Amino acid sequence: MFLIAQSSSESSGAINLLLIVVIFGGLFLFMSLRQRKRLRERNDFLDTIAVGDRVRTYGGVVGTIESMDDDEVVVMTEGTRLRLVKAAVAGRTDEQ
Repeated sequence: MFLIAQSSSESSGAINLLLIVVIFGGLFLFMSLRQRKRLRERNDFLDTIAVGDRVRTYGGVVGTIESMDDDEVVVMTEGTRLRLVKAAVAGRTDEQ
């Protein structure tokens, strides 16, 4: 009788462990898919910026894109040109 009860509790422990592994695996998959989606949206945004767009950088600088190549943009602020990596552009702005 004791052996039957013991093997039952061992299989219950294995099921609990399997359930925890499945839950953590699902959470990891969900988080990695969301991160990939955000990265894809960010790369799409960086591909769509063009010369003449008003942009804001992560450093807080607001200016107009004067020229750009694959990796860098030149942002013109009031009388100053800044050469920045494209990844420093945080977003477009309507600010004049």
